[in-house]
Amino acid sequence: MLPAIKLYNSMLRQKQPLEPYLPNQVKIYACGVTTYDDSHIGHAMQAIFFDVLRRYLVFRGYQVTYVRNYTDVDDKIIERAAELSLDPRVLSARIIESCERDFKALGVHPADVEPKVSESIPEIIAMIATLITSQAAYATRSGDVYYRVRGKTDYGKLSRRKIDELLSGTRALVEGDKEDPLDFALWKNDSTLGASWPSPWGTGRPGWHIECSAMAKKHLGAEIDIHGGGQDLIFPHHENEIAQSESANGCPYARVWMHSGLLSVNKQKMSKSLKNSITIADFLKRWPAEVLRLSYLSNHYRSPIDFSEALFAANRMKLLYYYETLAALGEFADIEPCQEHLQPAELKALVKEFHEGLSDDFNTPQAMAAINQLMRLLNQELSKKPSAARSELGSAALTLIRQWGEVLGLFLLEPSSMIATIKEQIIASLGISEGEILAEITARQTARTNKDWQESDALRARLEARGILLKDGPQGTTWTIVQRG
Repeated sequence: MLPAIKLYNSMLRQKQPLEPYLPNQVKIYACGVTTYDDSHIGHAMQAIFFDVLRRYLVFRGYQVTYVRNYTDVDDKIIERAAELSLDPRVLSARIIESCERDFKALGVHPADVEPKVSESIPEIIAMIATLITSQAAYATRSGDVYYRVRGKTDYGKLSRRKIDELLSGTRALVEGDKEDPLDFALWKNDSTLGASWPSPWGTGRPGWHIECSAMAKKHLGAEIDIHGGGQDLIFPHHENEIAQSESANGCPYARVWMHSGLLSVNKQKMSKSLKNSITIADFLKRWPAEVLRLSYLSNHYRSPIDFSEALFAANRMKLLYYYETLAALGEFADIEPCQEHLQPAELKALVKEFHEGLSDDFNTPQAMAAINQLMRLLNQELSKKPSAARSELGSAALTLIRQWGEVLGLFLLEPSSMIATIKEQIIASLGISEGEILAEITARQTARTNKDWQESDALRARLEARGILLKDGPQGTTWTIVQRG
């Protein structure tokens, strides 16, 4: 019996049971990227978290409908397109293609629906019209439309901000003739080619916040189960989404608000101005994709994460250890059963730990701890003797790792290929080639054949000093990287 799933609701600031509007159906909306530049590892953080969230809910038997949008109409897009002398839609199309390629490389499954703002204009205009009719919004003489913030008596309930202390949070908008400085834009008067549309209030484009409200309603309905994004979106974006959606739809917007922690690089906020922004494409030129997944999943999604070269290097070594364990299990798959094997009770305890972690607000560090313990147990058994690796270890444990890996998006590649890739990357940094390693292994084998144990030991020590560990086994001598630290 698996534990009930509990989620931390940012609105209530506490955990609550997952109770969808419709039994066994979960509707999720996550704010996607703004398509003015290539996606970076901050975008990947949220994408990977919601990818794992959906994978686990599906594993638990829920029917999940997941929507992640593309904001392809925005001030930043217009500015960037002008710099490049491009039509804004051309720039957005290029960035969306790049983003899809990057997410695929990271093993992020496409959302069930990936709407674009530019394809949702009719729904946006309809929602704005509803808000004007109900007096929740108003049009100005200049052709802008604003939401009346003070008309929503519970405005600020997500961010816990008092209304008199708030700023509108709009993105570089001309104030025009607003009724109140707090009011935020729903429609902006604009005639930019490729980024404007006709409307009852004149040619223009939607404000930032109304876009998500309209797309969520179009694809998921007025009430959704989980809405999420980064913590930096709580105010003003999600606060404004709640206000306009509830005013337009006449019902609560989302049952649970989930927000991922913020990302820093070497203890500094990631930004282009600091020259520490890392695009997904650049990351993948240097590191396996699963290094990034592992770096995220080793931290709780609500916690801040600080990335560094040292962290990436350490997680690459962990992946090597994981995949070498999987390769060893494969080698012993055909060995006959014996009495010495992993005890079922130990396996059950780890299954319990894994699911208790993911069921408790998606505590991926606890799930990873269960995987680490399972890997240690497997290696202990494998080190005893070949006949110790069979039954629960060789079949049930391997099946379990694959099952957990499918949930987390890890361990999905062929072990020998991943091992070769990681070793190639690491030995390049150690200043040694595989050819040199194999030559030293051959020389050592010659010494062992001649019973020159002193020379054999010296060759082993020389390689270990350079970061290479030799392993002697029934199939001969293999090598791996020395585990440091």
